[in-house]
Amino acid sequence: MRFLVHSEVNSARIEVSLGLPDYSYYFVLKEFLPLLRGLGEVTVVEQVEEVDSLYRQAREEGEECVFLSFAPPHKTPLNLQCPTVPVFAWEFDSIPNQQWLEDDRQNWAAVLQRCGRAITHSGLTVEATRAELGAAFPVVSIPAPVWDKFAPLRQQPAGLPSEPITLTVRSGVVMDTHDLSLAPYIPNADAVARAVASARARELPVAAAKAEVAEPEAKARQSLARITLRYLVEWYRLAWRAPVAPVAAEPAPARMEPPNPVEPGGLPDVAVDEGAMPALPFGEHRLTLSGVVFSAVFNPYDGRKNWVDMLTAFCTAFRDNPEATLLFKLGHHEYESAMNDMLMCMARMPAFECRVVLLHGYLDRSEFDELIRHTAYIVNASHGEGQCLPLMEFLSCGKPAVAPRHSAMVDYIDESVAFEVATWLDATAWPHDPRLAYRTLRHQIDWASLVEAYRAAFQCYTQQPERYARMSNAAIERMRTHCSLEAGRGRLEAFLAACA
Repeated sequence: MRFLVHSEVNSARIEVSLGLPDYSYYFVLKEFLPLLRGLGEVTVVEQVEEVDSLYRQAREEGEECVFLSFAPPHKTPLNLQCPTVPVFAWEFDSIPNQQWLEDDRQNWAAVLQRCGRAITHSGLTVEATRAELGAAFPVVSIPAPVWDKFAPLRQQPAGLPSEPITLTVRSGVVMDTHDLSLAPYIPNADAVARAVASARARELPVAAAKAEVAEPEAKARQSLARITLRYLVEWYRLAWRAPVAPVAAEPAPARMEPPNPVEPGGLPDVAVDEGAMPALPFGEHRLTLSGVVFSAVFNPYDGRKNWVDMLTAFCTAFRDNPEATLLFKLGHHEYESAMNDMLMCMARMPAFECRVVLLHGYLDRSEFDELIRHTAYIVNASHGEGQCLPLMEFLSCGKPAVAPRHSAMVDYIDESVAFEVATWLDATAWPHDPRLAYRTLRHQIDWASLVEAYRAAFQCYTQQPERYARMSNAAIERMRTHCSLEAGRGRLEAFLAACA
């Protein structure tokens, strides 16, 4: 059996694509490679145009061949000779079953029906697909098999609060609330005003440059691609800071929900003070972690990740506790505005003694392993997940979670491996639908429940070591059955045999 695999973002582009729509498909493809290589020959295809020639070559040599497209269905090639299987993530309870902008591919149900089979990463998406295409439609949930690669880390003793660890960030930016150089962000009205003024000042030249190149005739009807891109960016990007005047041809789309009262924004205009905000240059940093560390790994511009609730609930739960640390490991090639937004958010909160660390930059494998080893809990407060690789990875290393149980997380989160956060359903739109039509549901976080989950997790780690050890062992075993090579191999073999 020959497998041809492709994702739009490849190894040559991943560094400049971090945080962009669909960038995570590259990492999912990488995790699938050992699984696929255990079942046949694998070719990573850089250009889709290569697929059919490789398919014909395989057939001439008497081998079966299938193309696995790691992409959302509306970006899956449909005119190939080679049998094509979409491999996609999805976090909603319904899949798009309508077209828009005269593009039939936006109707995922029609695309999947045409492909004839599909692979996804959660039971929720299997149910949503079969709700549209029938119970007999061949679709299988195979989470990215991340469990096995952490075997060496699982053999090491877990880090304890009494054992500080120093990480080296070879190239990146670190912001630490226990660093006195962040004085401009110590909670007071003047600090907020200065921070906002400086952030706006940095954005003004960019906005002015865009305005100069805007053409009057740009008010004409926008292209399908441009509209789709605009709404994708609107969905995935958190618009915390005050809006910059839009280009004439690009009126900013209305928010899909009223602004959250804890979100930064809406502050009065103030005189610019360029010295108020610290510069955020790349460099080498040494970061010492101690106490009880809660870690979260995410793209700060992905609105689904809901960092405001993670941050404000933590600072409320541990306002008087300097032994609690929240570490945000940020993944996006543009980092400055996200970090400034988070700092401004903290500046608006009452004073707190707990520690918050914002880390953007490259950690080599050994350093990242040390971060995992000395993390007490992995944190998630998202509105929905297609599978959530960081959560699966930390759990695979025996790190219990503070997380809700919804979307893809229903498959592996429960009270034996996590301190569950309550949620409630809210109407929303499919993320790439420019109509912003309410056709599905997302999960809103119960903020008070998140505060209590943080506190219960801290108490468990510091006062109930036996319970923590049980949760740690349960997390390892849960992920072995959920996302190991062995589990994935069985599901994939059965799927391929049924489709033969």
